[in-house]
Amino acid sequence: MAIDISNYLKEATKEFSKDNIKEFSANSIAEKVELSRSTVSSYLNKEVKQGRIIKIKEYPVIFLYKETFSKLYFTPTQAEYNTLDELWKENSNVRKTDIWSNVIGAKGSLKEQIEQIKTAVLYPENGLPIMLLGSSGSGKTYLAKCIYDYCLEEKLINPKSSFISLNCAQYYHNPELLSSLLFGYTKGAFTGADKDKKGLLESADGGVLFLDEVHRLTEEGQEKLFTFMDSNEYSPIGDNSIKKEAKVRLIFATTESIQSTFLPTFIRRLPVIVNIPSFAERPQQEKIHLIDSFFLKESEILKHTIKVTKQVISFLLFSNYEGNVGKIKNIVKYSCGSSYAKRKDQEIIKVRIGDLPIGNENQLKESLYHQISSRYQDRIYDYLHPELLNINSDEEKNIKKTYFEFVEGFKQVESGEIMFDHYTKEMVKNVNLLLDELTFNTEVTNNQSFFSVLTFNIKSTFKYMEENYGFEQDGNKILSIAYLLYFKEEQEILINHPDWNSIRPKIINFIESYMKNILWLSRRMLTHLSERLDFQVLDEDLIFISFYLKSMNIQSLKNEIKSIVLAHGYSTASSMANVANRMLRKNFFQAIDMPIDTTIDHIEEKILDFIDNNSTENGLILLVDMGSLFDLRNRLEKKIKGPLLLIDFVSTPLVLEIGSMLLQDKNIIEINDQILKNVQINKQLVYPVEKKKKAILTCCYTGMGSAIQIQDILQKSLKHEDPSFVIMSYDYHKLYQNKQKELPFQMYDVLAIVGTVDPKVEGIPYIGLDHLIGGEDIDSFINILRCNFNIDEEQLKKDLVFNFSIKKIIEKLTILDVNKVLNFVQDAVDKMEEKLGLKMSNNKRFLLYLHASCMVERILRKEDVDMQEDIKEFVQREKRKIDIIRYAFSEIEKEYTIKISDLEIRLIFDIVLSD
Repeated sequence: MAIDISNYLKEATKEFSKDNIKEFSANSIAEKVELSRSTVSSYLNKEVKQGRIIKIKEYPVIFLYKETFSKLYFTPTQAEYNTLDELWKENSNVRKTDIWSNVIGAKGSLKEQIEQIKTAVLYPENGLPIMLLGSSGSGKTYLAKCIYDYCLEEKLINPKSSFISLNCAQYYHNPELLSSLLFGYTKGAFTGADKDKKGLLESADGGVLFLDEVHRLTEEGQEKLFTFMDSNEYSPIGDNSIKKEAKVRLIFATTESIQSTFLPTFIRRLPVIVNIPSFAERPQQEKIHLIDSFFLKESEILKHTIKVTKQVISFLLFSNYEGNVGKIKNIVKYSCGSSYAKRKDQEIIKVRIGDLPIGNENQLKESLYHQISSRYQDRIYDYLHPELLNINSDEEKNIKKTYFEFVEGFKQVESGEIMFDHYTKEMVKNVNLLLDELTFNTEVTNNQSFFSVLTFNIKSTFKYMEENYGFEQDGNKILSIAYLLYFKEEQEILINHPDWNSIRPKIINFIESYMKNILWLSRRMLTHLSERLDFQVLDEDLIFISFYLKSMNIQSLKNEIKSIVLAHGYSTASSMANVANRMLRKNFFQAIDMPIDTTIDHIEEKILDFIDNNSTENGLILLVDMGSLFDLRNRLEKKIKGPLLLIDFVSTPLVLEIGSMLLQDKNIIEINDQILKNVQINKQLVYPVEKKKKAILTCCYTGMGSAIQIQDILQKSLKHEDPSFVIMSYDYHKLYQNKQKELPFQMYDVLAIVGTVDPKVEGIPYIGLDHLIGGEDIDSFINILRCNFNIDEEQLKKDLVFNFSIKKIIEKLTILDVNKVLNFVQDAVDKMEEKLGLKMSNNKRFLLYLHASCMVERILRKEDVDMQEDIKEFVQREKRKIDIIRYAFSEIEKEYTIKISDLEIRLIFDIVLSD
């Protein structure tokens, strides 16, 4: 049925015009294929969602086959349009990107080259001559034809203008004939010239002339050509008194070195030299796309579905052919033809190793034996359904389904069907379901060696993330990512989704706005892994990993102060950093070793590269051996993301002293105040030169976990998108002890502190969480915001009350039943209140509900709390009250089969009995 409808609409769309619109309605199509209207309508709408069919929603609603329409007119960017006029209006906007969007590598290895080409083509008057430089078979002729199509598209040349191509190598031994072909000749110019004949320059007048292998031109030929490039004038062979004029856009191509092959005078007239990468230099993803495009083309020519074994794919990917892309294309054509000749009566043509045109079988086996990437699955090419390429395993189908849901879900957000919060939860769930499925329900049956390589490198990446960003690793995380990369095979899945290009930047912006720390960590993780495995970081994988990290509460990762030791000498900085890191047993210090003659520009470049690749919002300490701190300050203060502490005369004792302070979790202001007070050193504490952002701080007496939850709920309630305003969680005890000496007050204009206990910071309004929940301080909070932002007060009040409800916060739990655990916690709190003879405030009850529920899940997850040095003395001193608390929570211990430690009991004690 699907084939009948698809084939019918594919052929019918060829005859589409404004005069026969009704023939493309669901009713009309149903009649033609002899199926019910409901069946046809259901199928058509499903295909619209998959991007294979275009839907125009005016009356009557009509459907067009996208592939056919694109070949006849232009490629639409949407699957649905309200009217035909809306579709046609898109033509002028879409066409300008069609030519280059179809070039494999346009957004990758050829991105810069295409920009060069566009610059040359769009240059006023007649454009600029273009030289395409690349090895044989790298695609120079194909690009030259694209340049001609681009000129037509941009209406730079007449539609009837010619594209003329000449391979100069064919006339290498007859330069006179080559010159006569280019410039034409007059009667009697040479033996056999019995009449005047025009040359290619005249034939290409107003169009494009492509001269391949142009290095075969003699010096005389080059001189004649650059004379024409200067004046647009030339003389036919045989009569220099005749001056002809032509406007021709020139494209040259060569496989040879420009400098050693051409006259300097010719080179000077080549302002645009475009280097084309070879097949071997292309990223793996582009190689796969090229191979796929060749097999799809053969499928279309042979009118058969083609199945290609993974051994053939692997061999084509990694064999080193001098003929490059062109050679690969010919091998694909031969192998398909060979298989077709043997199996033309079969529905599916199967291309195997034996179909390759390789004479030396031992060489082939040897090559295949060494190809670690034989992990690639068999691939299926169907010219009727090119978008279904290689989706022939459950693993691949599940991966595609999950990746497509990123786009489909975000479209629901845009249409107002779901909220951002719901979208995030659904994507996190989908990502984890996929990884669980791949990890626990699949088996690697091919190429265990490659899977081992994957696992080893992912483990190294997780170790790097742990050392530098506190990202804890475990076996399940490593295996999950290994299975994903193994089965995904570096494929760019979402490139086949019709809405991917328009939705992609929106999803990235969403993650950056709402999960900034996570997006940054995802980039670091994938970049580090890609460097080890030599694969391209794709935006679709960045989105996947971001949602994966979101499920692990990555926002609670500690953003530590970063430190660099920068010294002159072969290994001076490295030695000091290594000694300090080993003695401190923590990787605090990075090293930059510099030659003696290093310039300040080079030093600045190294530091900025570090800042770009590391989170430095909490501070960067730069320890240098010599140099002007003043110069560095002036260069960096407008480029840093957080405070910068510059210290001169670096030494190993100085590095160790700073490391010991970092171990004590001191902030950068404390380090600046306390560092080696009795030793004369030069130092400067520099803050970013920019207008301070406004901020609201959140804190909780019991720790950062609850502070982060309060931060999340405030962000959801305020729905702010103002980049000059942030809500950030911070350690209560630091605020209480150091007041405005803490970093947020130096970096931000702090409007208020929202928390569970007042840290008593003078001059900063405090809003108690219990008063926000009860409504007493909502007006005060709104007044603070109103002075700085435009807000919908009534809506904000509703959102605050809703989002700060106990149930909403407890929903943060991921493995426990919310209502069940909350009932047990409530009983425990009632027992404590009775046995201790206390009457607890709503604020304390709220804190206990929140803390105890999270505690149960934390214990089940085997997550530890911070050690307390005086815990033994505390247990002895407060034995009676501790026994009461333990009794109150005994039912929870039985129900969940857990043991609540003395450390956890101490935290509950602090909440219950604190003032």
